[in-house]
Amino acid sequence: MQYFLDLLIVGLSIGMVYALVALGISFIYSGLDIVHFAHGEIYMIGAFIGVMLFKYTGMSYPVLLVASMILTGLIGVAIERIFYRRLTRAGGGYTVAGMGMIICGFGMSIVLQNVAYLIWGAKPLPFPVSFGMPLELTDALVLPRSYVWIVGVALVLMVALHLFLKHTRLGLAVRAVAANKEIAYLMGINVPLMISVLFGIGCALAAAAGVLVGPINYVQVLMGIGILIKAFAAAVVGGFGNLPGAVLGGLLVGITESLGAGYLSGSYKDIYAFILLIVVLMVRPAGILGVSVKAKA
Repeated sequence: MQYFLDLLIVGLSIGMVYALVALGISFIYSGLDIVHFAHGEIYMIGAFIGVMLFKYTGMSYPVLLVASMILTGLIGVAIERIFYRRLTRAGGGYTVAGMGMIICGFGMSIVLQNVAYLIWGAKPLPFPVSFGMPLELTDALVLPRSYVWIVGVALVLMVALHLFLKHTRLGLAVRAVAANKEIAYLMGINVPLMISVLFGIGCALAAAAGVLVGPINYVQVLMGIGILIKAFAAAVVGGFGNLPGAVLGGLLVGITESLGAGYLSGSYKDIYAFILLIVVLMVRPAGILGVSVKAKA
């Protein structure tokens, strides 16, 4: 039982990280109707910004976490305005050039990787944040404070995002754009601005995940590749484009990966998430919380 609880805690912690990145992917998908394939690199850039802020400014961990989210969010807004918007602008509205956006996403991924190589090099960088002594929940159950930070910060960000979307005028405008861009434009909502807000928030969530994982693992240029695949699986398991589904999918993928590595084999831990993905899609093709839409002839 003790071993199971340890694996469950690890799974919940990494699942929260997957959930944050999957939330960002789903958030951007709701605005642009495409999968942002450079989102793993945004996660990586956010982690590097956190390392630099810690190294050169001496900021406390909560402050540098917020600062990294803001800076990475602004980088995301700049990427959307400079590159993606040129592919989606049409007349006064905001339409999607699907294949061009997908190719641009792959290209942006390669560009960001190479920019990171030029700035920080290929050598992994440590993120030596001290979280203090572990929490002793029982005589046998000890919880590292880094895991507490991951779960706590992720929950705070998810609640804050929910409150923003449900109880602010800007959040209502963002939801309107995500639901139907054409109608939102006709209602007088600045659709391109809301798209930028969507993109910035999605990138900020990825940065938060990168800064949370950084102190546990080394920060390196290729760290975004694996997280993108797992977060994409989490988003699909929960229901692509569904924000609560992204959270549920992230937790399920993290727990499945941890239990599979603990009880079966750690050598194949990357496979278990995709076994879960296949099983869910066989039972519910739209994902657990996804809604199937029948196409009319």
